[in-house]
Amino acid sequence: MTMRIFIHDVGHGQAIHAFTPSGQVVAIDLGCSDLFSPLKWLRTKVSTIDNLIITHPHGDHIDEILLLFAYGFKVRQLWRPKWLTEQEVRFANQASYAAKLDRYFEISQNFSVPIEPENFIGNPTVNGGATISTFASNRCGRSNINNHSGVVVFEYLGVRVVVPGDNEPTSWRELLKDPTFVSATKGAHVFLASHHGRQSGYCPELFDEASGIKKPNLCVISDGRVQDTDATARFTYHASGWCVHSRGGSPSEDRYCVTTRSDGAIIIEIGNDYNTGNTYLSITKE
Repeated sequence: MTMRIFIHDVGHGQAIHAFTPSGQVVAIDLGCSDLFSPLKWLRTKVSTIDNLIITHPHGDHIDEILLLFAYGFKVRQLWRPKWLTEQEVRFANQASYAAKLDRYFEISQNFSVPIEPENFIGNPTVNGGATISTFASNRCGRSNINNHSGVVVFEYLGVRVVVPGDNEPTSWRELLKDPTFVSATKGAHVFLASHHGRQSGYCPELFDEASGIKKPNLCVISDGRVQDTDATARFTYHASGWCVHSRGGSPSEDRYCVTTRSDGAIIIEIGNDYNTGNTYLSITKE
């Protein structure tokens, strides 16, 4: 069985779809671009999102929220930083996002589907052996909702993939005080840079030998083609390198950092090699 994680190319935004080994669908954020609709792509495959995670309600992370039910999706489980007040969220967004925020609060306030532990998306007995954990700190100041972003950690067959929102150093340092978070992220193989690879999302303590992730094999940046992703060199420095394949026929190459801006959508696959029985981690770019 295989775990697949798609990091879509949506410019300056975020949209990630994961398919667990037993077939559940996890959607992290609802970003899109003028050229590509992740929800439209997903609807050609499934009609149910088993776990929708909105890392934080900034406009570029909820761009497709009006299409969620227009495409007929059923959402079984929802995570969002529900401790943020409506006033705090609206103050943090441009007025042009008013209608999308209306829908976000409608969904957030009305979502009350109880999930029993034996059905919880994140429980490895439900997900074919994959664990999906979400961490966030509500202790940071409310003037910057980036610091209330959720961080999602996938683990399958000993391989860990860390997917944050727009976390900045303040929230990273709070999370590093949590032994459960440190244990879940330590030794991660793939790390998605927070805040689209900007310097404002970079926290050196994350890569500390004692309490941080240490040295991931590969860092991934979800960014736009006109954005200044000024911390790319820093994330490249912290990675140990991994072979990245190409769907376009180009030769595979060892990389330390890939970006949706220059490499297109990124696909991460984790599974067992049927011939050897060994775990494999395959990463492919466009």
